[in-house]
Amino acid sequence: MTFVQVLLIVLCAPFVHGAMKQLRARLQKRPGPSVWQPYRDLRKLWSKEAVLPTGASWITACTPGASLGVALTLAAAVPLLAQPPAYLDVVALMLLLGLGRWLIAVSAIDTRSGFAGMAASREMTLSALTEPALLLALLGARVSGGPFLIPHGNVSVAGVVALLAFGIVTVAETARIPVDNQETHYELTMIHEGQTLEYSGWHLALLHLASYVRQFAFLTIAAGLVAPSPIAALIGAAILAVLITFIENAFARLRLFEIPQLLVTGILLAAASVAARVI
Repeated sequence: MTFVQVLLIVLCAPFVHGAMKQLRARLQKRPGPSVWQPYRDLRKLWSKEAVLPTGASWITACTPGASLGVALTLAAAVPLLAQPPAYLDVVALMLLLGLGRWLIAVSAIDTRSGFAGMAASREMTLSALTEPALLLALLGARVSGGPFLIPHGNVSVAGVVALLAFGIVTVAETARIPVDNQETHYELTMIHEGQTLEYSGWHLALLHLASYVRQFAFLTIAAGLVAPSPIAALIGAAILAVLITFIENAFARLRLFEIPQLLVTGILLAAASVAARVI
């Protein structure tokens, strides 16, 4: 069942990304791209040769595949068809996500691109705030009664607070406004996308697919924190995708020095969710 779940997530993740882009365009009174555009982009990139910068090491060549592997592992832990273990090792999952983030940052520096290195520096700086918030939010979920924050129809205050913290982390991890903007390729402001500027061809296709899978997995995990069943988790993921799109349309991107304030808020909410349950 785990293989089927991962396969379904890989197949559906580009559609979710395309649907969010089209919804945002419609909210801005634009026709927007088709919901199938991510599939077309992946097919076009996959058919092209991957060209690496001169002097790049093996780390740059291996990073796209490793990044996709991390995303697929995260997809396997999503509480859908294959339920996670009763005692899911949250720390191991955090270390896995940190490994994927570190590989992309190191490869950005290895390409010797000034813009990619600047984006990697920003990513690692912000990750020092997103990772504690994510860890505490998941721990808040664990102490609130298992994989779901509302396990038996009883609303948990700690669970709701943990969900808010996880929502902030999801916005940051999926490069969404107000933290980052996927609709622009202005090098001076990019964070996540800036690290992959030197990739092309099927290498870039792997990185894009990894970001789609990672985004879908985060949405489903966030929905699974309150959903009583896998079907409800999928419906909740769709609702969260729409909600995040409306937030993107309603708010402007924060200045770089203001983003840590938002992430610290996520840390405080996640810590409060753990404290509310323990106390």
